[in-house]
Amino acid sequence: MINGHGDDRYLFNYNIIADFSSNVYYEGVSTGLQQHLTDSLRKINNYPEANAQRLQKALADWHGLTPAQVLVTNGATEAFYLVAHAYRRKSATIVIPAFAEYEDACVANDLQVDYLSWDDLQPDTTFQTDTVFFGNPNNPTGAILLPATIKQLLEHNARTMFVIDEAYVDFTVDVISMIPSLHHYPNLIIIKSLTKTYSIPGLRLGYILSSEAIINNILPSKMPWSVNALAIEAGLYIAAHRQEMALPAVDLTWDTFHLIGALRAIGDISIRQTHTNFFLCHTAKGTAAALKQFLLQTAGLLIRDASNFKSLTPQHFRIATQRKEHNVLLVKAIRAWMENF
Repeated sequence: MINGHGDDRYLFNYNIIADFSSNVYYEGVSTGLQQHLTDSLRKINNYPEANAQRLQKALADWHGLTPAQVLVTNGATEAFYLVAHAYRRKSATIVIPAFAEYEDACVANDLQVDYLSWDDLQPDTTFQTDTVFFGNPNNPTGAILLPATIKQLLEHNARTMFVIDEAYVDFTVDVISMIPSLHHYPNLIIIKSLTKTYSIPGLRLGYILSSEAIINNILPSKMPWSVNALAIEAGLYIAAHRQEMALPAVDLTWDTFHLIGALRAIGDISIRQTHTNFFLCHTAKGTAAALKQFLLQTAGLLIRDASNFKSLTPQHFRIATQRKEHNVLLVKAIRAWMENF
C-alpha cells in the first residue's frame, strides 16, 4: 500500500498543529542522536557496509543473540517483504485488523492469504497455512497477546511459521516481547522497528530476529546496501544509548488513559481497550473521513482514517496520544464536531 498509511500530512495544504495519525513518538529525535547524525554526514561519501554488519552485531549484543540471528532492513516494511519472499507461492494467515503491508507483501509474493479476526484468535487456534502474521501490540487497536498465549500457539502449530511484528512493543508497559523465546521455538520470526520509538521514520530502519537457519534462508533475497550509512549510524547510536533513550511508557499510558476518558465523555464515540499510546475509535455520527477533514480545516489536527484497515468500517479512526495541550485541543474539536453534526 503506497498510500493510505498514517502521517499523510503531505497530502493536505493545512498547517498541522498536532499529528494524531502517526504512532511515532511525538517528542521527536533526541538531541544526542541529531548531533551524532550531523557528525556522521561525511560517511555518505562512501558506500555503507553491504549488510550493515556493525549494526547487526550491536543489535545481537543488545538482544543476547548471535549476529547470524539478525538481519538489518530498510524499515520493518522491507522485513515483511523479505519474509514473504522467502515463503513465496505458499500460504499465510493474517490476523486482522492489521498493518496493510503484511497483506501487500504476501500478495506481491504470490502467497495465498487467509484472514482471522483478532477477537477469534485463541491459544489453541489451529492454522493450516505455512505462515501467520500479526502485530504485538496490534496496529490499529493496541491490543496485545501475552507470551504464554503465543507460546501455546507456537507449540500447537509447530509446522507454521509465526511472523510477529513488535514495532510498538516499547509503547506498552506490558512485558510481551518474544525475543527471550527465540532459542526455544524454531517457528518464530520477530520483526522490529527503530523508527517509531526513536522518531526516525524518515531514515527507515528495522530488523529481523530469528534462528540462524531462517535468517540464512531469507538473506539471499536481500539486496546489498539497502540500509544507508546514516541509518546504520542512527542504529549504532541507539543501541549504545538505549537505556537513556527509553520511552516513558508509564507516562504515555497515563496520558492515553486520560485522553480516552475525555473522548468517551463527549458521547457518540466508542473506543476499544488499548495497551499502547494509540487506540481505535468508532464514531456514531458521520464518517471518519468527514471527521478527519473537519479537524484539519478547523483545528489543524490530523487523525488516522482507519476505514482502509481490513474488517473495519468508514466510521473507524485511530488516534495516537500527543502532548497534553494538543490532547485538549483534540477533545475540544471533536466535541464541536459532535455538537454541530
